[in-house]
This record gives sequence, structure tokens and C-alpha cells, in this order.
Amino acid sequence: MNTKDLKKLIEILEDSKLESLKYKDETIEVELKKPTAGAVSVVGDVVGDTVSIPKEDPVSKTIDAPLVGVFYSKPSPDKEPFVKAGTRFKKGDVLCILEAMKVMNEIKATEDGEIKAVLVEDGDAVGFKTPLFELV
Repeated sequence: MNTKDLKKLIEILEDSKLESLKYKDETIEVELKKPTAGAVSVVGDVVGDTVSIPKEDPVSKTIDAPLVGVFYSKPSPDKEPFVKAGTRFKKGDVLCILEAMKVMNEIKATEDGEIKAVLVEDGDAVGFKTPLFELV
């Protein structure tokens, strides 16, 4: 399943009166649910190499994906990552890129902080609110 197909499933759920939507094929299983706030989030396990959703630790502070897309830690394959474990950043600094529907979206810090761990790998597809970085 590519990002375009996942976005289509989210649109179907948002445009319907359904509370949740499940999709399963031979490589992926996704369950989408509408939270009480009305936004759509991705929950569940994925089989194959498409989407990975790390388990959330309620004690740690994270920076989460603001949209569904493919994660890139670098501006290009031959460049250094924007951030890595131990990197201090300022509000407005670019932390990563999420590619959605062939558009490269820079994800910028909304506050100052320090990266404890990068929770996803380059090329991983991520869902809405998937934790990308754990903060110190």
C-alpha cells in the first residue's frame, strides 16, 4: 500500500459517518479510527515493509508526524541528517521531511529541545501522529 492509497482510506473515513475502518490485504493490515476530537489516526499492526507504528511510551515526550507520508531524515541521500540522537534544535529548525503525494514537506520544530532518539528509519511510511522523535 502506498501513501496515496492510505490517504484515500483516510478520506473515505473522514467523509463518512463511520467511526472506524479496517483494511487488510496480503501485505498490510490497517485500522483507522476517528478519535473524539474528530481527527483521523492510524492504529494497529502492518505486515510487510510499508507502515510501522512504534508503540508510544506515555512518559516520554515525542514529536509526532503531522501527516501521513514517507519519512526522510536528510535533505538528500548524500547529505547529513537534519538531526540525530543528541542534537539540540531551536524552534523553526527543520527536523525531517515527510513526502506525501510527491510533495516534500519540511517538518519544523515548534519549540526548542534535544533529540533523545530517532524512532523511524529513512524510507519508512508513517501515519498521522506516529512518533518520529523522542525528546530528552
